Amino acid sequence: MDIDVVIPPRGFLRARLVPAGACLRITDLGGRQAVDVMLRSAADTRDWLSCIFTTLLNGTDRITTGHVLYSKAATPLATVTQDDVGRHWFGGGFCSEETNRFRYGVEGTINCRDNLAASLADWVGHPMDLELDACASLFMAIAYGAGRVSIEESPSRPGSVFELRAETDLLVGLSNCPADRNPGNGFQPSEVRVQVGS
Repeated sequence: MDIDVVIPPRGFLRARLVPAGACLRITDLGGRQAVDVMLRSAADTRDWLSCIFTTLLNGTDRITTGHVLYSKAATPLATVTQDDVGRHWFGGGFCSEETNRFRYGVEGTINCRDNLAASLADWVGHPMDLELDACASLFMAIAYGAGRVSIEESPSRPGSVFELRAETDLLVGLSNCPADRNPGNGFQPSEVRVQVGS
């Protein structure tokens, strides 16, 4: 593998360029760990992943093996080549200082927006410039019921893999979700492994 790194709990991957044809493999080492991923065409700074178009053009919100991730310009960015879990959140968004303060009444939390801003610091000027719709939350289980939306414990287990094949040259940013006040990471953030190669 050209890139093979372990991202610590609450950490992030410095954004990388992934060439067309290469695979991006994310392995949940500890289990029950959400990973926020942002993708963008390397050739067009405006053409980020669109979770809305990805679910619309695939005809499902259960994105899994064989589905294509599309950009804001409906360009195929990547194809899912392996998915051991089958449950992810392709609704956009990420945790932030403000949402954590609102939900949990705490200040100064490590959060995915700040992690993603650090990951993409060479490409995105300010955390508020990050596009909500460009973020997919892998291994994140969201439930709908009785007029409510809630975060559930992820069905991901140690060794679970989500793998993408780049259909064009991609810029990839990643946050290993630091949330520890909801079941999304089993209340205990853990390590993930990120590999890029042919």
